[in-house]
Amino acid sequence: MQMDIEYFDCVTSTNSVLADMAKNGALPGKTVVAWMQTEGRGRLGRTFVSPRGGIYMSMLLKNDDTMLLTARAGVAIKRAIEEITGLRVQIKWVNDILINGRKVAGILAQGMQDLVVVGVGINFCVDLRDLGSELADSAASLYKSRDDARVDAVDLVNAVARHMYGLAAETDNSRWLGEYRASSAVIGRRVNVWQAGVKTGSGMAVSVDDSCALHVLDESKGEMILSTGEITLRLD
Repeated sequence: MQMDIEYFDCVTSTNSVLADMAKNGALPGKTVVAWMQTEGRGRLGRTFVSPRGGIYMSMLLKNDDTMLLTARAGVAIKRAIEEITGLRVQIKWVNDILINGRKVAGILAQGMQDLVVVGVGINFCVDLRDLGSELADSAASLYKSRDDARVDAVDLVNAVARHMYGLAAETDNSRWLGEYRASSAVIGRRVNVWQAGVKTGSGMAVSVDDSCALHVLDESKGEMILSTGEITLRLD
């Protein structure tokens, strides 16, 4: 698969731009990158706030399970950030990338016929005040400002794309799944479980299985196996 990376200053959404390109014949390996989005999207229909200073990129891959691709993307971002910046990264099921417990990146995989668009948003040198008060307290940025950045954002883009397309081509999931589990911010932690915005349970996150479903042991309900929804970490 040959990578073809196209850069824009600002777009509505890199996922939308790449989806349109796919409809017009773009092939797996096509990647769209922007430095700002006006209509960024997250999981469950949420808005993904995308101020200048971030890296917003979408990668086109052959059709595969979107849960597995989301997990592969998590490992790709982890590898890329650690390789380029030296910072330690954890992965919070299902699609959040954390540094020191704060979200620094998110992932959105969207299937379209025989292709999947995997979108990634990374707070590279974002002023956290630009994210709004609701997100600023739980978010992180790799660097405080562009002047503070010790690496080139393009180098990070290239590393994410290289690792993502490499992982997508692997047929043996055991190695990267082991890395995903070892990097988990939730295994062994107490969590609350949410479905469609409603809390449906709580318990101990005990494992991630080979399909990337999260297993949560609830003292009253037994084991819950989550392939949809989301979790929040409990502080008690």
